[in-house]
Amino acid sequence: VARMKENQQDVYYITGESKDLVKSSAFVERVRKSGFEVLYLVDPMDEYMVNQLKEYDGKKLVSITKEGLELPEDEAEKKKFEEDVAKFEGLCKAMKDILDKKDEKVAVSKQ
Repeated sequence: VARMKENQQDVYYITGESKDLVKSSAFVERVRKSGFEVLYLVDPMDEYMVNQLKEYDGKKLVSITKEGLELPEDEAEKKKFEEDVAKFEGLCKAMKDILDKKDEKVAVSKQ
């Protein structure tokens, strides 16, 4: 918690079978690229612990593998993402039309 960035509100973690497995996860790559640290929880007891603990030192424990993870970002990052969404809107619609019922949703994501 002492090394957290100023704009970081939560403690990020990932659970898995081994350190090597979680370290190579795409989820970790996204969070680390944003400059945040990730706790690697590889002991079977860790998953039980985070489900019970929920927060540490006033900071929420947040799994980086859960859908809808929102990382703190600056104005430049927000603007670039909005531009990307607008840029690929037509492609997303075309892919959705092609996939029809095979896919529920096609959208630009931050991953």
